[in-house]
Amino acid sequence: MADPPPLTFKRARTPHYDDPAAVGVRVHEARLAAHLSQRELSFPGCSSAYISRIERGERIPSLQVMREIARRTGVSEHVLAFGVDVIDPAVSECFRAVEAAEAGGDKAERASAYRALSRAAARTARGIAP
Repeated sequence: MADPPPLTFKRARTPHYDDPAAVGVRVHEARLAAHLSQRELSFPGCSSAYISRIERGERIPSLQVMREIARRTGVSEHVLAFGVDVIDPAVSECFRAVEAAEAGGDKAERASAYRALSRAAARTARGIAP
């Protein structure tokens, strides 16, 4: 009698997008809203031809590419991927203020932005706590 084959369990894949065509539409709309051409949106590792294929729903960008497209268009990667933002809007706004302060603010401006983010996150956490 032969031994039974070993059991293998595959981890369920968690997609970082909902539907390729829907992602393409959202990337296209975000690019137009940011007043960027496909060439202007492209970057090393993501050509304008690849942007075109993403927008037509023929390709699904990697998580890293999705993040860079989000950064360049000013749209949350969650909005590009799923059509909704999973982060509370107040926290998201404060986070963008922190990013701006980190990019060019002085120490006091950065500290103020981080305090505002902390307050917004605490308010949100109180609202969702059981």
